Amino acid sequence: MINVLLIEDSAVFVMGLKLALGANPSFGSIDSVASPGAAVAYLNAHPETDIAVVDITLESETDGLTLLGILRDAFPRVKSLVLSHYKIPAYIIKAITSGACAYLAKDSSPESIVDAVGDVAAGKYLFFGETIDSGKILRSFGGQENLQARKPQGLTPRELEVLQLTSSGYSNSQIASALEISVNTVDSYKERIKGKFGLDSIVECVATAAVKGIVTVGRLSF
Repeated sequence: MINVLLIEDSAVFVMGLKLALGANPSFGSIDSVASPGAAVAYLNAHPETDIAVVDITLESETDGLTLLGILRDAFPRVKSLVLSHYKIPAYIIKAITSGACAYLAKDSSPESIVDAVGDVAAGKYLFFGETIDSGKILRSFGGQENLQARKPQGLTPRELEVLQLTSSGYSNSQIASALEISVNTVDSYKERIKGKFGLDSIVECVATAAVKGIVTVGRLSF
């Protein structure tokens, strides 16, 4: 069962999300909070939470984009997905580099939102939903001024295998099984990959590698 926390200050939108997710038997608890502070308190009290669905325009001192970085660092087990009215590339890139696994617009269909939450829980990421131009976002990502500084240096064949399997949506345990190595070794490879890219998150490594044609990302829809 997938346990979900909705971090959203619109009561109407929360009601709709709970109805959509609750109709799917794959989901367990579906709770909601309206502020970043409440989100941190909830996650401290509920370590079984799997997914955080985050709005980036929360009416509080800490916005959702800043909260994503807090969740990434304090609750690495929890995967984050953004749902926002905004389709601005800069916001989407910031969300991905802050740890979000996916970014969907709020005008996405309920079915696609439910599918996206399930996909993120299954270890898939770097997708933007049906109403956002994924190609445009990747091109914007690749066009950042510091992209050249992010050019990966000297990936070994095994690191490339790990990166490609990660890009294809494999979880750490699935990668370990496919390559006949331990989960801890997979984690070590991912740390080395991040170091060679000079990036903080494996999701950002996948995005940069996809832009450069180093890996393919099967979950993307252009």
